[in-house]
Amino acid sequence: MQSYLLRYGELVLKGRNRRNFVNELLAVLKPRLKILDGRFRSLHKKLIVTTDAPPEQVRALLSTIAGITSISPVYICSHDPDEIIECAWTLVKPFIGSGRSFSVRAKRPNKRFPIRSTELQTMVADSLYMRGLDLPVDLKNADLNLNISTEVHDTWLSVEKWPAMGGLPIQKRNVHGLLLSGGIDSPVAGYLIQKRGGQIQAIYFHTPPYTVEEAKDKVIELAQILSKFQNQLKLHIVSFTGVMKAIVADCDPSCMVVLSRRFMMRIATEIMRQESGHSIITGECLGQVASQTIENMGVIGEDVPYPILRPLIGMDKQEIIRVARRIGTYETSIQPFEDCCSLFAPAEPATRVSLRKIHRMESALKIDDLVSQALNQTETMILTPKFT
Repeated sequence: MQSYLLRYGELVLKGRNRRNFVNELLAVLKPRLKILDGRFRSLHKKLIVTTDAPPEQVRALLSTIAGITSISPVYICSHDPDEIIECAWTLVKPFIGSGRSFSVRAKRPNKRFPIRSTELQTMVADSLYMRGLDLPVDLKNADLNLNISTEVHDTWLSVEKWPAMGGLPIQKRNVHGLLLSGGIDSPVAGYLIQKRGGQIQAIYFHTPPYTVEEAKDKVIELAQILSKFQNQLKLHIVSFTGVMKAIVADCDPSCMVVLSRRFMMRIATEIMRQESGHSIITGECLGQVASQTIENMGVIGEDVPYPILRPLIGMDKQEIIRVARRIGTYETSIQPFEDCCSLFAPAEPATRVSLRKIHRMESALKIDDLVSQALNQTETMILTPKFT
């Protein structure tokens, strides 16, 4: 069976509560090990997973666990220097003739191991080149690093290092409501909160017949992609048609976006109360569109009893797109099915709406009835990831 080293991220800096964070990480890891038919060993500041599953499947399942910074396939041998050299040769032999620069990096966590790290590096490197290794040496920035770690009971060797999610493990008790549209921004905002240990529930506002079913299907696909970072994800699909009809009929078109966002906040607040939530997440980026001026965001967030998390607030569009491509949501987000915010956006939206004006327009609306109607028509789904 092949072993894989999973390295912890910043959770190693935690003190007496580190074990709680590790347990949260294991809660996400264990269901994935069932898929891999694998097992794990928990060691100080790292994990070892052993499985016969294909490396591509292992990488897909383990690199999306928050709290893990990197993964390496490791080869385990004894402390016998000859066996270490033999294992090192097996690892580097396939790279002969590749022209890649090379270095040996040794660590000695087991201080009782009789050979110092620098001496072990030199001994292994000399032996490899005597056997015919022809790679150029680069001790500072090599393309290929042979890593050797003399642990308490055995020696670990690796030449690959796969990047993983990093951050902090998903904490099931920390529930956050993500206002998920079909665009590029909101899935990235949700991912960034997941990376900080937040378990998200997605809230989508659907306005049939104005928005087509394909728009809803797109959001379901986005939510399913986000579910791979926490094993499953609850998606609330809110029927928002009644609210939008009331706003269109009775309110100034230039204020439509701000008014609709205020209703979204009211509905999301009620959903979070029902779900024992802790915050509401939006994909807002300061100044990107009319509703995202600092003045309008203040009006939209008036009286919201939960923290409003805006992880994209200082990012530009290209930064957001880079993250979207990396996490796999970009291609889905750019599918040409518009959500209600796009469909009902006025030609000349107000960028600095006054609260007095908003309150005056809302006084003509039956706010509680509209919110209750939307909540009563909300559909909730439990999504699970599709790992490749």
